[in-house]
Amino acid sequence: MFGKKKDSGKPEAQPFPLQILTTEYFIEGTTPGDQQFFLPIGTEYWYPIELTDVQVTSVNWDAPVRTMSQFQVKGDAVVAMIPRRDPAGMRQYESYTAFKGRQTGIFYFGPYEFEGTLMNVGNDRFNHALLMLDTKIRHVSPKSKFGEIGAPHVLVNTAWMHGWEVK
Repeated sequence: MFGKKKDSGKPEAQPFPLQILTTEYFIEGTTPGDQQFFLPIGTEYWYPIELTDVQVTSVNWDAPVRTMSQFQVKGDAVVAMIPRRDPAGMRQYESYTAFKGRQTGIFYFGPYEFEGTLMNVGNDRFNHALLMLDTKIRHVSPKSKFGEIGAPHVLVNTAWMHGWEVK
C-alpha cells in the first residue's frame, strides 16, 4: 500500500545539457529532465529558466568565462533556447509541431544570424516563439569570439527578430 509508487510507463526524466543565447551571453548548463519547451515572455517574463553546472561566456566583450553551480536566466532575455537532446519529450514541444509553414533562409535575431528552416503558422505570421530546424548560428560581429554553433532544434524568440533573407 505505501511501499511502491505506481509505474506510469514513462521513463524518468533525466537532466540534459541546455544552451541559451541572450544578446550578451552564451549560457551553457544542465536543466532538469522536465524542462518545458517554451520561452516565458509577457506576464510570464519573471519565470526563469533554471540551470545547474553553468558556464556563462560574453559574446561581445573580452571577459573571463564565469562558472557557477546554479543560474537563472530571465525568460524574456532569451534570444534562443538550444536543447542538446531531442526536444520531442519536452513538455509543450507538441505545440510547435502544429506549425507546418516552412521558411528556409538566414534570420536575424538580436546580434546573431540563424541559418536554417523556421517553422511557422504560414503566411509569414509569427508566434512569440518558433522552432527552427537544422540551424547554424553565428554572431554578426567578426570581433565576437562566439564563432558558429549548429543544432538540429532551436527555439527562437521572435521578439528579437529583425528580419530574414529567404532562400
